Amino acid sequence: MDRLHSIVARLPLLFLSIVLVEAAQNQFTIDATRQPAPPARARGPFPGSPTPGHSPNLAIRLDLLFGTGDLRPDGTTLLDFVITNVGTEPIILPSSVDQNIAPRARRVVLTLWLRSDAIKDEFFRDIKSSRLAKIAIVGTSAELYGSSDVPQSFHEVAPNGSMRVHASSRVPLDQGMNLFIGHAELVQVLNGTSKLIGTSDSSVITQLSPSPIAR
Repeated sequence: MDRLHSIVARLPLLFLSIVLVEAAQNQFTIDATRQPAPPARARGPFPGSPTPGHSPNLAIRLDLLFGTGDLRPDGTTLLDFVITNVGTEPIILPSSVDQNIAPRARRVVLTLWLRSDAIKDEFFRDIKSSRLAKIAIVGTSAELYGSSDVPQSFHEVAPNGSMRVHASSRVPLDQGMNLFIGHAELVQVLNGTSKLIGTSDSSVITQLSPSPIAR
C-alpha cells in the first residue's frame, strides 16, 4: 500500500516533467548561429538597461541561456535568447535570419545582443598618431527580419508563449567568471527612417567562460 501511495504521489511530478519536455520540444526555434553579421551601425545598438524589464510597447521577457559556455577557437560562444510574451495579447515578431528578405526601406528588425565585461575590446591604429584607439561599436549576436511582403517572415507568440533564438555571441570573450546581460531592440524601418517600437533587457546572469575548444 505504501508503495502504491508513493507511485501515485510521483505521477503529478512525472506528468509535469512530460509537459515541460514536450513544451520545450514544441517551442518555436530559430537558428541564427551561422547568420553573417550585418554592417555595423555607427554607434551600434544602444547599450540597454542594466536592470531587467521591457518598454511598454514590447511586453516580452528576455532570458539569456548558455549551453556549455565553451569558447570556440575564435573566442565566441553559442547561446540562446528566449523571448516570452508576458502580455495579454499575441505579439507578432520578425523571424527570418535573411537580411535580404525584403527591401531595406520597408521592414521590421529585432536585434539581439550581449553586454558584458567579458567582451574583448577591439582597437584600430590611428594613421596620424600611430596610437591604438578603441573601437566604440557594440557587436550584435542576431538580427531577425520581417516584412509585410513576406508574411512567413513573422511569427506570432501567444501570451505566455515563447520563441528561442540560437545564436553566436559573434564577439570574442575573455575567459573566467563573468556577468552577462541580454538586450533586444525592435525597430520599424520605413523609407529610410527607423522608428523604435520597444526594448527588453534580461536579468544579469553569471557565466563561466572556460578555455577555448581545441580545433
